[in-house]
Amino acid sequence: MESSSLLFTAVFLFYAAMEVMGMMPQEIQSAGGTLSYMFASFYGDQELNFVKYHMKRTTVMWVVHSLLPLCYSVGLGLLEPELHLLDPWNADQPALIVLVVSLALPACVATVCFYWSTDNWSRHPLAVLLAQFNRPWIEVAASVNSEFRNVDTFVSTLGTTMVLVTDSWIVRCSQHFINLIHKRDAVLNVTSADEQRVANEELTSAQYLWIEVISINSKFKSFAIRMNSQLYAQLREKLSDQIRVARSVVIHQSLTDRFSAAFTEQVEKNGLYHLPEGSPPLEPCIGCLQKLPEVKLQKMCADLEEGSCRQCYCRPMWCTGCMGKWFASRQSERSSSVWMESTAPCPMCRATFCMADVLKLQVPT
Repeated sequence: MESSSLLFTAVFLFYAAMEVMGMMPQEIQSAGGTLSYMFASFYGDQELNFVKYHMKRTTVMWVVHSLLPLCYSVGLGLLEPELHLLDPWNADQPALIVLVVSLALPACVATVCFYWSTDNWSRHPLAVLLAQFNRPWIEVAASVNSEFRNVDTFVSTLGTTMVLVTDSWIVRCSQHFINLIHKRDAVLNVTSADEQRVANEELTSAQYLWIEVISINSKFKSFAIRMNSQLYAQLREKLSDQIRVARSVVIHQSLTDRFSAAFTEQVEKNGLYHLPEGSPPLEPCIGCLQKLPEVKLQKMCADLEEGSCRQCYCRPMWCTGCMGKWFASRQSERSSSVWMESTAPCPMCRATFCMADVLKLQVPT
């Protein structure tokens, strides 16, 4: 094999491996060299029709990836004419086998994928799965699409695998497959954890969790998901008591989670702000829309005109957790040791406040 053929083989295998495993370099992605970019108009908008988008995406993945052996055979046949890969009548038996397999694979995959797309995609494996819920699959798909658009949907992306948890569904979307299960039919177990070095300025490490999604309904298959442990707290909020952790697994809290715990503890020590009688009824926290406001910013660290902090005149609108996350978001990760002594602007009026200015809200009974 000549040097040009060796170079072609190396480059093609590199591109094929990166494409199939979803590890395409950022430079190629920026240049539009990915299937998601090439077939964007065919896929449609994920936000508008999540289910149909991933039906089309997985179908294209199967078809295009099945064409890779044929593309390699054609390229090698052009570089090495003596192999007769493009002249099957004169090819020897090994070359003929390679050519037949390269042609048969995409032909079979394309036939199956065409079958999936018929009858408005009702024969796609995802549509068949959705039909198991004893309702027309279109109705179930509409429910998934609607909940995907909710602002509180949990989304975790690792490589080309996306995991999302809505109010009712747990979904895992990989290159070629889509796993979906209703939350009432699932129990989650954190089975193991591993750490990987992250290539950044501080050479830190990241912890990743393996979580088994176990189906308690025989109609649906169990599957596994992998995610960064820093997202575990958000996942736990969406799943409440449905997730269990093996005794051997120690989950590392994120910096924000650790600070939130310290922030809440400090707020409990700061004292109370008594909401005046006759105040307007409290509305849900504007950060999470789930809890009622729990804190009030009131300058307590010094006299009104002293120091860098300023009096905030906003009415209570934030729960303790959301205020803590806001405070943390305004800090630098490189100086996390002094977060408790730092300041942040009010999310609404931008008045500067410190930890001593965050008081627990006392509502009159």
